[in-house]
Amino acid sequence: MKSNHGFTYKLKTLSVLGFEMTSLFDLDESIDTLCEFFGEENQDNSLNEEYCPYFGVLWEAGIGLSQHLTQVDLKDKKVLEIGCGLALPSFLVTKMGGDIIATDFHADVPLFLELNQKNNAIKFPYRVMNWRDEIERTKSDLGLFDLVIGSDILYESQHPMQVAKALIAFLKPGGKILLSDPGRAYIQKFITSMNECGYKEKFTTQIVSAELTPKNKSRDIFIFEFSS
Repeated sequence: MKSNHGFTYKLKTLSVLGFEMTSLFDLDESIDTLCEFFGEENQDNSLNEEYCPYFGVLWEAGIGLSQHLTQVDLKDKKVLEIGCGLALPSFLVTKMGGDIIATDFHADVPLFLELNQKNNAIKFPYRVMNWRDEIERTKSDLGLFDLVIGSDILYESQHPMQVAKALIAFLKPGGKILLSDPGRAYIQKFITSMNECGYKEKFTTQIVSAELTPKNKSRDIFIFEFSS
């Protein structure tokens, strides 16, 4: 598959939760290809989120969130997935009768979504959005949601209160936020910020089986549900 940036991705297909998902064959190999594409003078671009294909991997947190969603009543719920990447949770929500909009901002996310939606005979809308700085536009264009979901979004040291307020801004009154996390350092500060905004958390875990992890070792994923 050819990237919108001009280089070519090497791909593979995995069976996950009843879906056939095409992903990058190897993330490190894809980053090396990107480094070669930019050349020595511009290699810093290779790790910039705008270019780096972190989105193209089925991360354990996304699988864990999807596993958890199989236990949630999603029928006719309006759902927003932020930072969707390959959007496995969005596939699951759609299968279970939810009305989801998947969002991300990497230029190549739509290429993978189109391929995977075709291969799985599932359709749901996608919108380009950087959820960290496009809240007002999104609220105006898309409205508010019963449920906002995201997997492994707390990997940067951005102010946790800013993240909390951004997510809450997408909710209808009485709406919930459902996040999965592999154990990032910032999760506790984020929980504290959500509490300060009047949202309490429920905590559980999902075990992602070894055959679905890059290191072929089962992994615990933390699931947090926030409600007011």
